[in-house]
Amino acid sequence: MDLERYGDYNDYDDDEPKSKSKVGLVLKILIMVVCFSVVGFFLFRVFLFNYYPDSVEEIYFNDVLIEYYNKTDGNIGAKTQSIRFPYDDNKKGRFFVDNLIIVEEIGQLQLSIRYNDSLYDTLKGEFEKDISIDDLSAFSFRLVRNPLTEDDNDVPIEVGSLSYSSYDSLMMYNYGKLVFDGIDFLGDGNEIKWLRLEVFVNGVEMKAPYMILIYENNDAYSTFEDYE
Repeated sequence: MDLERYGDYNDYDDDEPKSKSKVGLVLKILIMVVCFSVVGFFLFRVFLFNYYPDSVEEIYFNDVLIEYYNKTDGNIGAKTQSIRFPYDDNKKGRFFVDNLIIVEEIGQLQLSIRYNDSLYDTLKGEFEKDISIDDLSAFSFRLVRNPLTEDDNDVPIEVGSLSYSSYDSLMMYNYGKLVFDGIDFLGDGNEIKWLRLEVFVNGVEMKAPYMILIYENNDAYSTFEDYE
């Protein structure tokens, strides 16, 4: 037997390239798909959390603002301010607000409000009652300003009135556009230093409304920008 040729034959077999495992390739692809899906999901949630539809984000021209717009040739002097604490509760977070727009000369304030579908369970737990949150009809809104004097500390001073509201939704989020008119920002020696939005749930007894600080013009914070 030619043992030398037999040894050469074995060497030839060992040097042949081995085909890659199809199972391993499939697993790698699946892992990549899962990773991209998880990252994409979190990016989408971040986008959705900061998203507001145009219907509630952009400035709304009601009759009061249209008249002033025509009177000033479009120079309405609208301002905006970043809301530092845009929620009623930093733990429960029932309501969030954003997109503050102020037109001081005509006493108008606009903002967006948002709440999650989970608010239904939250309200049911608090009031032991089924409350529909499919639109804004379940809620009432008012603005309260800082006290005029020290004697008014415990007395809510309501300012302005809600002149327009609209509703929109996307996936698990619900949105509202609120427009208040008749706010005396300039005052007569009693300028408004802060405003809070109070939210009431209709048809139930509340110890206190949900409150969100939406406007500040005081020593602690008074940063405004022109609204574009």
